[in-house]
Amino acid sequence: MSTFLRRIFNKEVPREDELLQLESKLSLERSKLDVQLLSAHFEDEKPIPPGFNNYMQAAINAQAGNKIPLVEEQHNLERYIAFYRYYKGNEILVQYDFPLEVQQFSICPFILFPLIQNALHYGYHVGAKFPLRIKGRVSGNYLILEVSNRVNHHVHDQSKMELIRLFKSRLEQEYPERYELILNSNSNIFRSSLRLQLLD
Repeated sequence: MSTFLRRIFNKEVPREDELLQLESKLSLERSKLDVQLLSAHFEDEKPIPPGFNNYMQAAINAQAGNKIPLVEEQHNLERYIAFYRYYKGNEILVQYDFPLEVQQFSICPFILFPLIQNALHYGYHVGAKFPLRIKGRVSGNYLILEVSNRVNHHVHDQSKMELIRLFKSRLEQEYPERYELILNSNSNIFRSSLRLQLLD
């Protein structure tokens, strides 16, 4: 098969480790520059919210292989959710619970974003009974993030989305053997749970 592909495209097929690295980088880029948020920003006539330019600058500066303080990752996540609410208005309802005392831990930038983006893009999150729920905490040297949303019955399976596939590649690249990702759903709720070992 690889010989056949080389004949057609006249180039080598990427090795598995190269593919993993490419998908990891793509996951980071999609986390940094959320197409739905940017589309809402450019299509909306609302004034640019305070801090939006600073957030975008932080996103542009984030590089694969680097680490940032965990509190900075949390701050970026809070700003992202606030901007999403600002542009989407009544379309989303979010319950956010991520208490974080001053920690010495560092983390890969925008690593926590794909699970929230998956919920915002593909879940149903309107109505007090089924909001988007985001809960994070640090236990020892582990970060635990749980995200749940009402199932959108127009989406076949949230766990099979490209965002998640690329995110798995990034976890393998950045945190090999130091993470646990569980994705499950029933007829009402889709839930994702990430357990990430932080080593500093």
